[in-house]
Amino acid sequence: MQKRLLGIFASMAIVLAACGGATTSSAPADSAAPGESPAASAPPESNLADEQIYRIDISGEPPTLDPSVAQDSNSLAVLRALHRPLVYIDKDLKVVPSLAESWDVSADAQTMTFHLRDAQYSNGDPIVAGDLVYSWKRLVDPRTAAPYSYVMAEVAGGPELLAMAGADPAPSDADIDAALANLGVAAPDDKTFVVTLNTPATYFLSAMTLWVTVPIQEKWITGEGATEAANYVSSGPYVLDTWDHNSEIILKPNPNWYGETKSTLTEIHMSMAPEPAVAQAAYEAGELDVNFPPSEDIARIKADPVMSAEYQELAQLSITYYTFNNYQVKTASTYGTPGPTANKHFRIALTQAVDKQAFIDATFAGNGKIANSFVMPGIPGYDESIDPYPFDLASAKEHMTLALQELGVASAADLGKLKFGFNSGAGHEPRVAFLAEAWRQAFGLETEQIGSDFSVFLTQRTDGQYALARDGWGADYPHANNQLSGLFTCDGGNNDSQYCNPAFDALLKQAAAEPDQDKQVALYKQAQTIMMDDASILPLRYAVTGTLIRPYVSGLTITPMDSETPGEHFYETIQILKH
Repeated sequence: MQKRLLGIFASMAIVLAACGGATTSSAPADSAAPGESPAASAPPESNLADEQIYRIDISGEPPTLDPSVAQDSNSLAVLRALHRPLVYIDKDLKVVPSLAESWDVSADAQTMTFHLRDAQYSNGDPIVAGDLVYSWKRLVDPRTAAPYSYVMAEVAGGPELLAMAGADPAPSDADIDAALANLGVAAPDDKTFVVTLNTPATYFLSAMTLWVTVPIQEKWITGEGATEAANYVSSGPYVLDTWDHNSEIILKPNPNWYGETKSTLTEIHMSMAPEPAVAQAAYEAGELDVNFPPSEDIARIKADPVMSAEYQELAQLSITYYTFNNYQVKTASTYGTPGPTANKHFRIALTQAVDKQAFIDATFAGNGKIANSFVMPGIPGYDESIDPYPFDLASAKEHMTLALQELGVASAADLGKLKFGFNSGAGHEPRVAFLAEAWRQAFGLETEQIGSDFSVFLTQRTDGQYALARDGWGADYPHANNQLSGLFTCDGGNNDSQYCNPAFDALLKQAAAEPDQDKQVALYKQAQTIMMDDASILPLRYAVTGTLIRPYVSGLTITPMDSETPGEHFYETIQILKH
């Protein structure tokens, strides 16, 4: 059963009341029984629409539906319906049982034993502990090249495998297989999964709610066309019925879903509008049931007598930020000569030249809160006092003068055009243009604004091909470790800024093993202060998102971690009322 450390683990998975979960008033979600998603209070049978089809948009083609390698919100909006891990979150973002009905934690907090419930995949095969062993090994296997492999850093044997990624010379298959054999995961029998950690990690149970930790059948994922609809095998409440690429995904209820909350919906239709304006037009044409409208439409929506009644503003655990390429991780042979963003004074100058409130007002219709650090409000470790480089044009110009001296050029124009990357067709163009113009006016700095397809952009950003790049982060689990480790640690799989500071890494490692929450939070604040003093990134906005919800959509279980569509963590509680 959940023993001594469960209280510690669960206490990490909290948010302040201001960012707590919410439900629509038409059919509020009730508390779930242990191991289940929150069940919607069922309206009278006569109040349900005959057609239980839910229509949403996920903002573009998912780059992948392979749980081990997915990293983007488009993919996660689908994967959260298709799979469930050992533990999951409830509507208040607390960790609760899911595939595991109970677990034990050893006295030294380094061994966790999970007891699996009776469960089947969508193909009828039993879900067994050996599938978890395979899935976790696949996640950390350097040949998989999974962006979230760093989640395994605290598992015994995990650091050795993580160190093999990108090693020169590359390790042999035999070396990798030998290291995988030593990974601290085991299945003594089909219903028992054991994890051995290399250090106590107070956030680890929260990390296990991630999609990358779900069970995976080896025979499925290694088959040809495994992630196409005809072959897909899921473990969650829905199955992948149709994937018409770049057009639509259709999900249907999984007949073998083990959860007590069974879907009232018969289908979920997920369109992939190439631009936010297209999705908004579809909503207004009656083709979508919910939508996150473009910022430029919000004033019009608020003035509309019908849409204003359907409009809500929801706090989200997410941040809009832009990366500076710090050129501190990749080798000089990879980069050639590091660009000017390798210079700290240059990064400070760019930061201080941006009026963040004007940015929010102009490109987000005023929705959101200024961000000066990374850990979001509502997560322990948020520190409002961190603001080393506020908007100050005079100071910005002083830092630019110092940067140009150190770079050995007379003016910012002499640097040429800096490559400024973003994913096109997702509403980022005006935001990129705002920043580029701010820097041009302040310093005469020119940028080459490069819009790319999302999957191309993700790869190029990770590879450090831009000096400046659009970025964003939504909380995968509500803990400061998820906001800092992996994104800004030297070997982090999501380290798009190519930032590396050993002092920062050391504080995160110390915080992960600190059981006292107050001391742990203090360590995360210290680490965050270091990276912000380094001007490693440009944080801009904590999200408040305008949302349109039809009055006949019932049972939405909304959390501040929803990123593409409200209620995406619990599709199974949604019902369509007569309208």
